[in-house]
Amino acid sequence: MIKNRAQLEDFHGPDARPILDAVEAAIKSVEPAGLVRKAVKYSHGSVTVQDIHGKNQTFSNFNNVYVVGAGKAAAAMADELCSILKVTEAAITVPYGIRPQDSRIHCTQASHPIPDENGIVGTKRILQTFKKAQKNDLVFVLVSGGGSALMPLPAGALELADKQRITAGLLASGATIGEINVVRKHLSAVKGGQLARNVAGIAVSLVISDVIGDDLGSIASGPTFPDSSTFSDALGIIRKYDIASDSDPAVRHLMDGAAGKIAETPKPGDPVFDRVHNFLVGNNSVACKAAASSLGSSGFTVKYLGSDFGGPAADFGRLMARMARDLEPLHAIVAGGETVVRLGGKSGKGGRNQEAALAFALDLQNSDVVAAFVGTDGIDGNSDAAGALISSRTETKGMEQYLESHDSYNALKNSRVFTGLTGTNVNDITIVCRPALQSLALNRTVHRLLNSAASKDTQ
Repeated sequence: MIKNRAQLEDFHGPDARPILDAVEAAIKSVEPAGLVRKAVKYSHGSVTVQDIHGKNQTFSNFNNVYVVGAGKAAAAMADELCSILKVTEAAITVPYGIRPQDSRIHCTQASHPIPDENGIVGTKRILQTFKKAQKNDLVFVLVSGGGSALMPLPAGALELADKQRITAGLLASGATIGEINVVRKHLSAVKGGQLARNVAGIAVSLVISDVIGDDLGSIASGPTFPDSSTFSDALGIIRKYDIASDSDPAVRHLMDGAAGKIAETPKPGDPVFDRVHNFLVGNNSVACKAAASSLGSSGFTVKYLGSDFGGPAADFGRLMARMARDLEPLHAIVAGGETVVRLGGKSGKGGRNQEAALAFALDLQNSDVVAAFVGTDGIDGNSDAAGALISSRTETKGMEQYLESHDSYNALKNSRVFTGLTGTNVNDITIVCRPALQSLALNRTVHRLLNSAASKDTQ
């Protein structure tokens, strides 16, 4: 699963093995097919769906089954659902580089995180399939991270370029994913519960969370979930981060909505949701607990700190460094969430996980701990790495300038973690371990001998 695992173990030493095992266990635990397999059971003409908290419901006496969806996990989710049920028609949109295995699934590949024209084509196909479901039909809606960008359908007279411009500005501003999605909902014809306005059959949404707190209204901008935000909220976010002027078409659209000239997104209690059922089938907590279990099997005492960490990536890295100082040998901490990088005009190569990892390394300065900062989708920021692995062998001298210029990718040349696209997304995981004392002593000895040999070769 980690494509450069051998190189990472060779550079960072044997203490890297348990933490890399834990990273792989975390990602494997949230593989979409496995999550759907646990959530959806078919027996004697009935389908029972259960979420990760135990809520379940059985659907019987239905005719056809339709499947639609958008997101990084949509392909694997659709494949698994088509293996469980007899599906009449399926249409999904996924990022470039991902495809379902089942050839019966109509798949559109589109751009993420900035939407493109293919995303609009895919969304129209999703709507077309969604509307085919009649009163006694089931339509499964597969919702996962990336769905907001992959399911664009500009509202009113807005054009794709308007959404692209606003999305790019929000991503660079350091706005939270919740704030970004409030704006997306109010520039869209399908987000913020608006897809539910087209339901005639029974809609069953299977949701894999990529947002802190698992707010179903924020995941992929909640296409089948009530929206409690307003046009005024969206307008306030645009002005908070100074994204665009009032003359911008997207801002004018939000102003018209705030003035009551455009219908709001459907709110809680709206009858459009009477035939809609939403189930959370995977989240960051599942991945973190799998990582903790793996570390426990390797002999570590593990503390799971929760999945609600956010804020600036560098600040999070420093926080983890402070916690790492108090770790006893053979103890570890696991944390999840999603931080942000506020570029401020400086844009190197990297992402929030690599930036947090670099800040962690600089703050600890060659400590004995080993740490991994990894995005479960396999893509960190504008780089091809999933994150980074930090150990006492990570070079930190002169690296402050890379942190200042948000160029963590080039700073962490021997520490990047590569998984490629994982086909899932439940935010990020951070694992910090302090190995056993005897392991540390051996690691130091090996490192000293390697440095000595390298020095003699140079001479």
